Amino acid sequence: MGLSLSASQSSVCAGPTVTISPSGQLPDGAKLQWNIGGEAAGQSPTLDFPTSGKNAGSYNIGLKVSADGYNDASADTTVTVRGYQPPSGTLGASPSEIYVGDKSTLSPDFKAGQCGGTLQPAAFQASEGSVSGAQFDSTGVAFDPNDTSEQRKTVTVTASVSDGKGTGTAQTQIVVKKRANPAAKRLPDIVFAANNARVNNCAKRVLLEELKTYTDSDTTGTVVLIGHKGEKEKAADLDSKRAKNAAAVISAGSGICTAFPAAQIQVGAAGTDQSADFQPRFCGTSAGIHERSGQAVKENDEAAKPRRVEVWFVPTNGKPPAEPQGMQDAAAAGVASLGCPK
Repeated sequence: MGLSLSASQSSVCAGPTVTISPSGQLPDGAKLQWNIGGEAAGQSPTLDFPTSGKNAGSYNIGLKVSADGYNDASADTTVTVRGYQPPSGTLGASPSEIYVGDKSTLSPDFKAGQCGGTLQPAAFQASEGSVSGAQFDSTGVAFDPNDTSEQRKTVTVTASVSDGKGTGTAQTQIVVKKRANPAAKRLPDIVFAANNARVNNCAKRVLLEELKTYTDSDTTGTVVLIGHKGEKEKAADLDSKRAKNAAAVISAGSGICTAFPAAQIQVGAAGTDQSADFQPRFCGTSAGIHERSGQAVKENDEAAKPRRVEVWFVPTNGKPPAEPQGMQDAAAAGVASLGCPK
């Protein structure tokens, strides 16, 4: 007697019941003995093999048939139970290098694993910064505020995709860069007549022409004015008055004075401390520079160099120069009350 077996499914994910049937016409009165992996499994005309809860692997199912007048016959078949495998894929980011504050588009590419359900949309998580939709936003990435050089930080973004049974993940890395802080620009020191805090016409040229080119091009920058005085100058607060008068020239907003915001001007006084090097501007006999009597300062007057105000422009996000203690913004210092110095 010829005997073979057929299975309703030869390879399945754990769950359904597989029916095993003998093929052909068996003799009347034939006796059937099923086995699974060599262990008796019943004598029914067909065998139902439940795969729910079964470990992944191949299961050998056999049948022995005997009948009067026939030689015994045996046959077997194999049913493979496939194991679960989670989704797998990759994650891309474009661009992969950005400056802090910029965004990068995330591109997950996942494929279903084995024996799972329908893939769900990817969920993202970043080691720093944030993700909205499929865009990474680097705004929240932190850098060392004391480091003025260019900084770089690698952020890891993870995409997770679920199929209802398990989760697959993929990662990508995005380099976030912070530009170097622009350096503060030092302009020429403006110098003053002895025991005097009036900003003369030579000094006004520095403030209203040279400095103005910087404040116009970077309106959120900061001006730093540090007043000094000579050792022989005894007038009280002369260094502070010089810095405030210089601030008034660029913030009063009337007459010849410009209207740079006083809140963006830092004023302070260093007294007779001359640790900062001298960079004086002497106009001498320059065309178009006419000074009031007693206001001209000669270039060969070495004693004039300490009678000065340091003039700095600090670009937006730039590092300010070393400043004396007690600096304050010109608005708080009451510079508006000075009006436009003549």
